[in-house]
Amino acid sequence: MAVDSLILVANPGSASRKYALYSDDKCLIKIHFELLDGKVIYTSETNGEHHSPKPADISHLTFAGSKVFSILQSHGLLSVKDQIKTIALRVVAPSSYFQQDRVLDKQAIDKLTDLEPRAQLHINAGLQEVHLLKQAFPEAVLLGISDSAFHHTMPDHASGYALPFKDTDKLDIKRFGYHGLSAESVVKVLRPKDKLPLRLVICHLGSGASVTAVKSGKSIDTTMGYSPLEGLMMSTRSGSIDVTAAQVLQDELKLSSQDLQEYLNHKSGLLGVSGTSADIKVLLELERDGDSRAKLALDMYIYRVQQAIGQMVAALGGVDALVFTGTVGERSVQIRRRVTERLMFLGLQLNPKINHGLKELKELTRISPASHPAKVYVVPADEYSVIVSHARKLS
Repeated sequence: MAVDSLILVANPGSASRKYALYSDDKCLIKIHFELLDGKVIYTSETNGEHHSPKPADISHLTFAGSKVFSILQSHGLLSVKDQIKTIALRVVAPSSYFQQDRVLDKQAIDKLTDLEPRAQLHINAGLQEVHLLKQAFPEAVLLGISDSAFHHTMPDHASGYALPFKDTDKLDIKRFGYHGLSAESVVKVLRPKDKLPLRLVICHLGSGASVTAVKSGKSIDTTMGYSPLEGLMMSTRSGSIDVTAAQVLQDELKLSSQDLQEYLNHKSGLLGVSGTSADIKVLLELERDGDSRAKLALDMYIYRVQQAIGQMVAALGGVDALVFTGTVGERSVQIRRRVTERLMFLGLQLNPKINHGLKELKELTRISPASHPAKVYVVPADEYSVIVSHARKLS
């Protein structure tokens, strides 16, 4: 393989670290680090084959990047570190500067560091990756691939906040939107199959969650705003909350600004309401066992997703197709069913047999009745390939 064709993709999330190695447009391996029973494990996938989980032998997820070379080496994909010339890192950061892809030079890293307090959950993870991967692959150029660039087409009336313009303009405050790489990957799957409609709603449900309105392949609105905290209730994130309520929490619980961010980002959402878990699968089991708090958490979550879909349909002036993607959207039969139950007035309905039978998603699958003009699809998220295509344009 040509050495210069190799690109290492890094996708640091709030609860995981994901990597992939590409040669040209071919994915050679995917590596996924996560916590299991308090210990860091990793799984890998090569040629469509999933390998059994293995202990990562690191004390914390933040050190995952230090293990990537040895894993690639063990699979016979690298012999020396210098073979990696390009690393493409997903960047989640509220600013016009990072609403486009950037070479992560000193200026860009300094800018990212300055922005850290504004989206600490994601920027902190991104900066940790930058420093760790620089050490692991010292000859590589780091590229920051924007997770909000897809939303730059949002019109001003959708991206703006109802605040004094002189302040929002000066401070660069607007709704940047996120999960753009996921949304772009959905468009990338639908378009060549002639299934990209005029009016598309993309429902990304994972540990983070968002709903996006896409018209003619371009974003016109999305639920996430200045930061990924705005919008839907998520696994541990509150989603949109009245700022006065947040001030009351800060005052009464004696929270610093950083503590409040921690509270809203890590202790809220499904975890905060249920009091037990942020995991949809666990909450569904608890609900079946009669846990009222788990049921309330799920009911709130589903209700807010339904509201957001209605909001995006209004932005589009109708809907031709709805897509579920993201870990929950792809894997949870029950969540897909419950979300769509109240959407029949929009012409959105599931084929129960197909939906129930879809347990392991490998490709674009239609789960709505063939007779319905409004289609419902499940599309596997593929942020990696989109990141690689952006990286090739930038490098």
